[in-house]
Amino acid sequence: MHYHGLEDAALRAGLSMGGRTMLRVIVRALARDETVRAIGKGHLNETAAYVVLTTKRLLVIEASGLGSKTLVDATCESIEAPSLGKRTTGETLRIVLPQGPIVISRLGHGEGHGIVKSYRDDQKERARVVPRPATDCKQPLESENLDSR
Repeated sequence: MHYHGLEDAALRAGLSMGGRTMLRVIVRALARDETVRAIGKGHLNETAAYVVLTTKRLLVIEASGLGSKTLVDATCESIEAPSLGKRTTGETLRIVLPQGPIVISRLGHGEGHGIVKSYRDDQKERARVVPRPATDCKQPLESENLDSR
């Protein structure tokens, strides 16, 4: 089974996934062309959940096993402002979405930081890459017009 980079992301976070069953639950929520950039395990309200940042979306998936539900499914473009706090109970990740903020508490040490860092790195990369305007292949470039004169 192809895990979309999930095992590597969990290893970077120092997170134990609890076996193949939970890996499969998370992979089922992913699209074929998504890759997991970062993952953490915490609590949304009082529900234990995995926070999964992919190349396209932020998912919060209940950590209960086979019957796990996707609690939050938001595109990366819809994330307005992620912020990270630290408490004695673990890291707290606050993410502002158009439908309102969500707070993931009790993340393990470095898990929330990995998610926020990965998100910000991705945003910097997107801002750095300037899309090229579409050109009609049949039209000669301006420089080609000058050479033919």
